[in-house]
Amino acid sequence: ANIDPQWDKWHVLLADERCVPSSHEDSNLGAIRTHFTNGVGIPPSQIYGIDETLLGSSDDVAASYQVNVVKYLLDMKKSTDGDGKIDCALLGFGPDGHTCSLFPNHKLLSEQTRLVASIDDSPKPPPSRITLTLPFLNKYCRQIIFCGAGESKRPIIQAVFTNVEKANN
Repeated sequence: ANIDPQWDKWHVLLADERCVPSSHEDSNLGAIRTHFTNGVGIPPSQIYGIDETLLGSSDDVAASYQVNVVKYLLDMKKSTDGDGKIDCALLGFGPDGHTCSLFPNHKLLSEQTRLVASIDDSPKPPPSRITLTLPFLNKYCRQIIFCGAGESKRPIIQAVFTNVEKANN
């Protein structure tokens, strides 16, 4: 297709991360490196993981990620693009409809101020994680793409589209 993705301009931040080292099999950053970024030309300095020296406290990991990654990137985008928004968030989702580490009926769905929050009672292991919050996703993302595959995702996709059709009628 002769499309140049200009990998050198990409910045990759995590929508959520398990509070484990990037070498751990549960690490999202580890999976992203293995299955995507190691095969393209995104500079490693533009792929933002968590501060692994803070793994003893998910609150500290979340606070650090908000200040040192999210706010840094938003300030950079503001100085270059003027609006301070992320171009695109590519998010997966679970069979229960969760995205990031924002699980159905969890108190984090009511978060109003933090852009990154910790969760220590994830219903899906491991229990300690950090996640972008709804205020971040709604205010600082130009586009959000949800992607998922597999039979386990069919019921939630059907429910979403059924509810959209009902709302439109």
